[in-house]
Amino acid sequence: MKIIHLSCVAPPQVGGIGKVAAKEVEFLRQRGIEADLFSAGMPSFPALWRYGNTAVANPWGLKKLIKGYDIVHLHFPFYGTAEVLAILKILGAKQRVVMTLHMDAQVETKRNWILGVNRMFFQPWVVGSADALLCSSLDYIKHSSYKKFVGSARLHELPFGVDEERFTPIDDVLRAECRERFGIPENFKVVSFVGGMDRPHAFKGVDVLLKAFAELPQDTFCLLCGEGELRSGYEKLAHEIGVSERVKFVGRVEEPDLPDVYRAGDVFAFPSTSGAEAFGLVAVEAQACGIPVVASDLPGVRTVVEDKVTGFLSPPGDAQELAAHLRLLLENPGMRDEMGKAARQKVLEKFTWKRHIDGLVEVYTSLKS
Repeated sequence: MKIIHLSCVAPPQVGGIGKVAAKEVEFLRQRGIEADLFSAGMPSFPALWRYGNTAVANPWGLKKLIKGYDIVHLHFPFYGTAEVLAILKILGAKQRVVMTLHMDAQVETKRNWILGVNRMFFQPWVVGSADALLCSSLDYIKHSSYKKFVGSARLHELPFGVDEERFTPIDDVLRAECRERFGIPENFKVVSFVGGMDRPHAFKGVDVLLKAFAELPQDTFCLLCGEGELRSGYEKLAHEIGVSERVKFVGRVEEPDLPDVYRAGDVFAFPSTSGAEAFGLVAVEAQACGIPVVASDLPGVRTVVEDKVTGFLSPPGDAQELAAHLRLLLENPGMRDEMGKAARQKVLEKFTWKRHIDGLVEVYTSLKS
């Protein structure tokens, strides 16, 4: 069995879609399955035209690229390539198509009409052309533009995973070392955040987090990891609201160092503001490290963070409620410890890459039989 993954982004580009695609390929290869990943950002990708994460594929080039593979696994949305792949399938391409429905893409208001047209006229046809559909949670799909596929035998719920052997809890001594590494002052309680700070990830809610953080006590520190063109604006906001001395922007953190970011914190904040957030891989990673999470009450996200069990859910965009939940956890170490243990246990039961890849291989195999 030979699989080709097509994604709009791939590491080292930031984004959950690319991270999931890369991890799937990595773990498939570990099982002896031939798997490759191509993204819009690669020079070898046969694109006629690119704009951001959109790439209109050259039909002949794409046909040549997928030749020799048994299954094409497309990570959607991937506008411009998904449509060409659907056309190739209609024209007789022999490969079976698996499509992961990651999220409802969102853009600036002035271009929303383009997405509206696509979702009305093209998306049902493109998504409907796949032999199998995957999603991280049915909860998200029920509240998304893909809801018409709920109940379809082709749709499979397959939560994304985490490497539970890399993302693990640590003791207080090692935690102190992590904090020293990131320049966090001693005796401070720490809120951590990981997420893109570019325009495609504006929905991550960094501005909401900063406003909430301004409501927290002076012995609280905020560690923000991420990079992008919006970072300077967030830094300016931190200065304007008087928290810049207690906030540290550390930029992008490489994958091997990511566990220490979570471990440096007492609480992880995941304040996304819209349905562009469908799951929350970083929230799973934080929980695997035994860190409770305060997240937005969004479809999909609430399947990752269990309210009042592994953390708290707050209304999206509500800085006051976010601050109240962060303060509650920061001021109650016993609660943090209990929720952190519950979070780790939930990850082991539901969100490991082994479970995910088991399900993925099962879907692939069913299409080959």
